[in-house]
Amino acid sequence: MEKSNHLKTLDRLEEVAQQFVRLMQAKMEKILVHGITGTQFFVMKKIHEHGRLTVSAAADYLGVTLSAITSLTDRLVKMGFVGRSRDESDRRIVWLEITHEGEEVLRSCFEGRKRIMEKYLGQLPQEDLNQLLIIFEKLLVIISKEKD
Repeated sequence: MEKSNHLKTLDRLEEVAQQFVRLMQAKMEKILVHGITGTQFFVMKKIHEHGRLTVSAAADYLGVTLSAITSLTDRLVKMGFVGRSRDESDRRIVWLEITHEGEEVLRSCFEGRKRIMEKYLGQLPQEDLNQLLIIFEKLLVIISKEKD
């Protein structure tokens, strides 16, 4: 009997989590500027966090192939948000850097994302937010321990 309730709770949790993620992604996509996608935003964010990033490191972060990241970054380069250059000492290495225009786009996206988070999650009491954070951090530790 106990196992049945546990499975029902897990099923409901999965359903609610999927709905939450889908709705939040839709809200976040609406505030992304200049027609960039969520994936493009994530790549730009990672490049920004590191100052510059190799194409292969960007592919690793996304868990995609080199050809997929090349296609994605080609669009960002054409839009003028990302610059691409070869390493001086090893021409096989390609570096990605955020352009000034890309920085402006990121800033606008960050501000919009913050407004969305505050609009919805800000309605929760601080205690609920603290518990949510604790639970997500515990889950990250559990998942991070697992070897692929």
